Amino acid sequence: MKHIKKEFTLDCGPAEAWQLVVDRSKYEKWAAAFQEGSTYTGDMGLDETVHFVDTSGNGLVSKVVVFEPEKEIKFSFLGEITDGKYVEVAAFADMLEHYVFEPVGNQTKMFVDVAMDDKYYDMMNEMWDRAGIELVKLSK
Repeated sequence: MKHIKKEFTLDCGPAEAWQLVVDRSKYEKWAAAFQEGSTYTGDMGLDETVHFVDTSGNGLVSKVVVFEPEKEIKFSFLGEITDGKYVEVAAFADMLEHYVFEPVGNQTKMFVDVAMDDKYYDMMNEMWDRAGIELVKLSK
């Protein structure tokens, strides 16, 4: 298991930075860096189940395990959806995606920590670099 750790300086306050993650229409703009048409279904809230999916409905299923508006959100991955079927994946038990928002003057530092299987690390690290560029653009 490896960790992708990123830090992005966003040109907005924590409230606006938070919306880049929890507002579906804003999320879709920067998540396209992972795959065009990426979105999520479900509600962003503590103990809620969220499906991060592509245009075909395939993707990952996670649970929101930390939800502190404008401060922190953490997802624990549970399994995947393929062709409309959910499968729990034991290997995902340690996979987490964690965002922390820290105000710095008129800006917000967004810290991202994603724990994932080694085999996806290089690909996802590059995608996170592209997503970060989009997040910064959207924050202006």
